Amino acid sequence: MQILQRIVTYLLTLFLTLTGVTPGFSGTAADFPRASVEAKTLLLTDVPSDGSALTLAAMQGLLADVSDKNLVFRAGKYREWIPRTGAEALETQPDGSPWDLAALLHEFAPFFDGYILCDEESAAVALTLANPKNSVPVYPEFEETAKAAGLSMTLDVRGWTDVKLRATEEFRALRRDIAFEQPASFSPKLVDYAVMCGAYVWYDKDANQAEHTNAFRFLSDGAVVFGWNNDIGEYKTVQSFSRLNVCMVPADHAHNLSVLSGFDLGPFEQKTESAAEEGGRTVCLMMSDGDNLQWFLGSYDDTSHYGSPIRGEFSFAWGVPASAADLASPVLKGYYDQMTPNDAFVLSLSGLGYTFPSKWPNRVALKRMAQTLGKKMEAMDVHELLVLDDGGFSSLALNTLLKGTNADGIFYIDYSDYARLHGKTRFVNGKPIVSARYRLWNNASGASPEEIAAAVNALPTDPKNPDSYAFIIVHAWTGLSVDGELVEGGSAMRAVKKLVDLLDADTRVVTPAEFISRLAENCG
Repeated sequence: MQILQRIVTYLLTLFLTLTGVTPGFSGTAADFPRASVEAKTLLLTDVPSDGSALTLAAMQGLLADVSDKNLVFRAGKYREWIPRTGAEALETQPDGSPWDLAALLHEFAPFFDGYILCDEESAAVALTLANPKNSVPVYPEFEETAKAAGLSMTLDVRGWTDVKLRATEEFRALRRDIAFEQPASFSPKLVDYAVMCGAYVWYDKDANQAEHTNAFRFLSDGAVVFGWNNDIGEYKTVQSFSRLNVCMVPADHAHNLSVLSGFDLGPFEQKTESAAEEGGRTVCLMMSDGDNLQWFLGSYDDTSHYGSPIRGEFSFAWGVPASAADLASPVLKGYYDQMTPNDAFVLSLSGLGYTFPSKWPNRVALKRMAQTLGKKMEAMDVHELLVLDDGGFSSLALNTLLKGTNADGIFYIDYSDYARLHGKTRFVNGKPIVSARYRLWNNASGASPEEIAAAVNALPTDPKNPDSYAFIIVHAWTGLSVDGELVEGGSAMRAVKKLVDLLDADTRVVTPAEFISRLAENCG
């Protein structure tokens, strides 16, 4: 039966594409969708461990466009970002009882037209239809709670398949610039934003790569998919989207995005200052995985990373995702406020999201995406771009990104091995595209602090020699253990500190802007 359904899905998608009967929203993601209303009152609730999380998250998403009162899950950095918004946070109901499903349904039921009855197998269908139907998805065990709040059933989608969803007028009317890949079991993570956007939600743990590609084939060139796919894996997921001219935003563990997106705390301005001496070798150190929006919303500032007590002792670069200013402005504001003159932000990773630019078949779409990306970079006062690609260093795609974004330069890492190209550099109109010369990564040859420091200290010191420059990418999930061993899950910043302390006196550790400037001036 599953094989038959997948064949039908493929034929239906092919028919819709060939006949032009495709969803009516044809634009690309020029801007990430944001809530229409800035919340003034936030009702705080714990993250449920049962299926009520699906209903609560959908409520949050629907309310984001119509109400200045909403709910917020106690997750991520909520205690830090809420005060920046000026919104009132209500920990409990007036009588001291918690804001649970029954209380929140009673509070907000007048905003909804009803509920959609579903089970976990049909949850993605219910989430996709929630916005068009202005109805909250409800599992059977919570149906009486929904009725008690005054809601009636709009639709029963139990037994619905993705094939049946695609045959509806609602699917044909869906926007094509954004979609979501998220298991129902992850609720309330991310699905609030999916419902707010009124976008397609899909997940099939049994799908192969071809079926995964086909599921999103209806999207416009330049679209963005939020989520992740642990079943086919990182490489196949990114490859699949890249072949469709699509970016992916890792966000499958993100909470409260719909509410967060309603705030705008910009403009953002970096505090970076360059104070390094001239001459000698030049080194730029940069943390990986800055595109990870869920990490950015949560533990990015733990003591192993941005919250390290040694941050600021030396120049270091941090990635920020292109979606951060639109979708997490109050969180982004906190990172900028905490900057030291030695901190710098670069745009991560490869575009509006994670993608392999060299694999995009439509170069016009890539150019449009680059121009949009350039506007995001300008809004965040970011002038350098980190690109991860699959054998794409020499491709014209990087030229397109550099010109379209008007970036000052591109830092390149390769999927197969971040430092596979050993610092190879090329220039486009005098602007550098420089590959990682070394990567700090446990269980990799030549990738320990001691080995990298020894290699850097052996480089020439002539600034006119491209080999005197070293871009070093730091694997975010690698660091020093309490015993000083380089291990997975150790303190990344302590590992970097060890590396910096081992560098010779004639080695300059500089910011990305200074690195790009010196490379362009001396070697371009």
